[in-house]
Amino acid sequence: MERDSGSRDEPGREVVPPGFLTTLPAAAAARLLADAVRIDVPAGGTVYRDEEIGHALVVLHGLLRLYMRAPDGREVTIRYMRPGEIVGLALVIGGPAPVSIQAVTGASLVALRIDVLRALLATDPAVARACAEELARELFRAFEEIAGGSFLSVRQRVARQLLALAVHADDGTLLARVSQQELADAIASGREVVARALRELRQAGLVEVSRNGIVVRDALRLSDEVSSR
Repeated sequence: MERDSGSRDEPGREVVPPGFLTTLPAAAAARLLADAVRIDVPAGGTVYRDEEIGHALVVLHGLLRLYMRAPDGREVTIRYMRPGEIVGLALVIGGPAPVSIQAVTGASLVALRIDVLRALLATDPAVARACAEELARELFRAFEEIAGGSFLSVRQRVARQLLALAVHADDGTLLARVSQQELADAIASGREVVARALRELRQAGLVEVSRNGIVVRDALRLSDEVSSR
């Protein structure tokens, strides 16, 4: 696993946010966490690079994205992962895949032992069911991404990505810490096309471009933008 200057620590008594681990029987979750290792990754750091051996990671803090890269260097985001979600479950079960995982913000993860997870999958029906349900959720998210990339306009796809990335900043604003090029990569479009869509959204009073990223001024109307046909 390449962590781009990340660090490893014992997870200790870190509170695990609601999500995958909290859906497991308490004994199974405790067994997984007993030998787990905490990993801190800086913004932009790589958590997984395509075709590496899979890792099972639970997000404690921060935002990650799973993406694919075309031979010409273009990228498309498959999904975002937030606190509580497990990263890499499909890779552990199905093997390496041509995807990469990157920290969008600084992130803290718990790396679970693969041998323990696989042993629980083979012996504990409740764990197997929880993993199957998580994989089904990931599949449905992929369906949504395919539909979004196929049926939505560039303006709607930009709005959708901003809503997916936006978090509350220290000053209370809703901020997506992303550049125009990163937005273009996320929706597999060109920077100039994305810049035009952002200009239209700004003129409509929905967003504002700042030095730190893109401020969402009206999340409700931006959401309406995505759902309009």
